[in-house]
Amino acid sequence: MLFLTMRALHVVLAAAWFGAVLFTTLFLGPAVDELGPSSGQLMNSLMRRGLHKYMASIGGLTVVIGFYLFWRLTGDPAFAGSHRGMAISSGALAGIIALILGGSIIGASAKKMTALGAKMSSLPDADRAAALKTMGDLRARMALFGKIVSALLLFSMVTMALAHLV
Repeated sequence: MLFLTMRALHVVLAAAWFGAVLFTTLFLGPAVDELGPSSGQLMNSLMRRGLHKYMASIGGLTVVIGFYLFWRLTGDPAFAGSHRGMAISSGALAGIIALILGGSIIGASAKKMTALGAKMSSLPDADRAAALKTMGDLRARMALFGKIVSALLLFSMVTMALAHLV
């Protein structure tokens, strides 16, 4: 019963994580780009509401529960070499890489962008131009890695969903 509960929770969390990543990549990111310099206010508001904590929590919980499920499945030595085992292992690796990239690149970039946005109004004009360029670079970096993380999560979910068929 514990295994089934954890498996269901893993699937629900993975779906929430994937949906949140797609939303931020396809809708929120472009909206932030359109806002330009005033996007700092939006990013501050999202950070105050805990977007970064939400993303880290659902991604982290998905991976931790995945480790538990993987540990339970690998109790059978034949599993690791089976097609199902290889499919689940590939999906697990993609999910772990997505979590690492999401936290280390996207999350860190969002924090830097938020910090810059918070001090934007107090910067002298000369420094403001440099800060705007940095914010643009950070947004571009977040957009690129958002697409990469989205692709990794899609691969992970598809391989795991179809693993029992191979």
